[in-house]
Amino acid sequence: MVRGVSGACAPVDGRLPVTDSTMFTLYDALLYVRYVILALGIPGNILSAIVWLRRRVVNKNSSAVFLAALAINDLVFLLCWMIDTIIWNVVGICFNDWFCHYVWFLGRYAAAYLEPLLVLGFSVERLIAILHPLQVSLCCIRFTLKHCNVS
Repeated sequence: MVRGVSGACAPVDGRLPVTDSTMFTLYDALLYVRYVILALGIPGNILSAIVWLRRRVVNKNSSAVFLAALAINDLVFLLCWMIDTIIWNVVGICFNDWFCHYVWFLGRYAAAYLEPLLVLGFSVERLIAILHPLQVSLCCIRFTLKHCNVS
């Protein structure tokens, strides 16, 4: 008798109980979902950054810079996640443990921690636009608040 992942015992012939085979199926499904997220997220964020960084969009919409930064940040996160997935799931081992652990994980976690800060900046900019709509049209379109007297 061999103890399975869920704690249930299975015969030695290799057949696992239903709970273990269900768990392995869910794990495989999550791997496929990861590849779908990467396949849709990387081109989607590239297109989103291109659209938000166009000169006419940036000149007319003060939120375009925040949305472009969010798209670039998500792209960096997804690229680091893809490289990490390729290294560990396809190759199986990293050629240099220091490089894998510190460079790709640092890029992924830095992007993950930057995301809420960008959302906060976008929210504050929208709050200023709602509270002081006339002043925002004068100062925040230029992306510098040094000339802006919002008081």
